Amino acid sequence: MEYEELIQLVREFPDRSTKWLLGSPENLRGFLLAVVSDIAQGIDYTRLVKLERTFISEKFRKREADMVFTAPFIDEKDGTTREIIIFLLIEHQASVDPTMTFRVLYYLTQIWNTQRDEFESRELPLHQWRFNPILPVVFYTGSQRWDQLLDMSQLMELPDSMEHYVPKIEIEFFNLKATPPEKLVEWDHPIGWVMRVMQKEDATKEEFKDALKSTIEHLEKLSIEEQANWGKLIYFILAFIHHRRSVAERSELLKTVNTAIADTNRRKESENMVKTIAQALIEEGEETGEKRGEKRGAIGAKQDDLIMILRERFEVTQEDIVKKIRSINRIEELDKLIKRAATSSTFEEVGIRKK
Repeated sequence: MEYEELIQLVREFPDRSTKWLLGSPENLRGFLLAVVSDIAQGIDYTRLVKLERTFISEKFRKREADMVFTAPFIDEKDGTTREIIIFLLIEHQASVDPTMTFRVLYYLTQIWNTQRDEFESRELPLHQWRFNPILPVVFYTGSQRWDQLLDMSQLMELPDSMEHYVPKIEIEFFNLKATPPEKLVEWDHPIGWVMRVMQKEDATKEEFKDALKSTIEHLEKLSIEEQANWGKLIYFILAFIHHRRSVAERSELLKTVNTAIADTNRRKESENMVKTIAQALIEEGEETGEKRGEKRGAIGAKQDDLIMILRERFEVTQEDIVKKIRSINRIEELDKLIKRAATSSTFEEVGIRKK
């Protein structure tokens, strides 16, 4: 892994981390095994090609990202090989989007349209046009419950006589927080264990530590030949700790990771990764030092907004809750809590834990 690549990942973790993690064929394989194992087993990952383009409009890039791959798929029925397209939509948003089906359908038609453009540029006769089938997967990492079916009919005032005119599209919806932990590690793939750590993002410190320990234990089983992927997975976990857990917990959680690594060389590599992350954060702070006062003001305003919503909706005035909110210094986390506070039915659903 290049130093600049690691630095950039730390600085842009919310937007880049999951794409970076699943960009390698082996990690994508592990992810798809957890999501749709029957299809995943038929894909030839040695010939996987990542398309370096996005179909997401500028309007939605703050809350989602997409990844598009092509790969041969071996049909187990007749042994034939056909090329398929894998479309992975990563949802950063914390709230449910009822228009998800429409947006996915729109993205898929854009992908097919690029194939049409290619057919035309090659002057391919119409009878030879063959569009590739697409496997669409939505990877939702938010905490809000998402029970709504991904169905276009949900967006329509639909007479019974018109039902058969509605486009039908099968979308694999993978809700990380709602997936049983045992399903994530059913195939004992390293990425499944890393997702267990991601799943515990909002858990107590002890629960998060337990997830860390069991995950590192399984990552230690990776062979020397898989060292590059071990490094990628460990770096992701360390960066995840920095960006998803409180400052007060970081030192202890990072120590938990290093203590759980049995191999001396790997432990040293992990320690160097921690230093790299720290250096990236220091450099970022130096580059934005003149904006710190402005940022502190923005954080304070977000804290005030959250406290006001909780008081108006749930009559929350407890000092320990207010103190907890004042200790949150990440705008992304405050935005997430504000959205939950505005849409949740009870204070408990907001997810603010008392210290």
